[in-house]
Amino acid sequence: MATQNLIQRLDSANKETMNRAQYEYFLATSAITAGQTVSLDAAKTDSDRALYVLPADVDAADTSFPVGIAFGAAAAGDKVKVCIGGYFEGADVSGTTAKGSLLQIGSTAGRLEVRTTAVNEGGAATFNLLPIVALALEADTANKADVYIINSFC
Repeated sequence: MATQNLIQRLDSANKETMNRAQYEYFLATSAITAGQTVSLDAAKTDSDRALYVLPADVDAADTSFPVGIAFGAAAAGDKVKVCIGGYFEGADVSGTTAKGSLLQIGSTAGRLEVRTTAVNEGGAATFNLLPIVALALEADTANKADVYIINSFC
């Protein structure tokens, strides 16, 4: 892990210069596609749990620790650049995403879903509220949308 993860630059013509975004490099446990939300791989041991990532999936206990969204594709064992905070273009999101939606990990690996859970304070139900990963800056187009990632990794 880098000792400094803050890379900020203003360049509205090029998303690769990270218009007010922060990124970190990890190693991919399995194949990752560009725009997928990635999770720390809790199935690893020791400090490798903070080094390896794979597509985030709420249905798998070892992949529900989201850290950001992959800039590009990576094969297992490859280094992958992950946006851990700020602006990101083309995140993999659910088809129900609207501008302003709060997004969390879902049951499709790597895809963000709209948070729809309402909590009734007077009821006896228990809720497992997942952390908000990003805020949708636009409605989805074919399951892709620009988002603002809320940095909860560092």
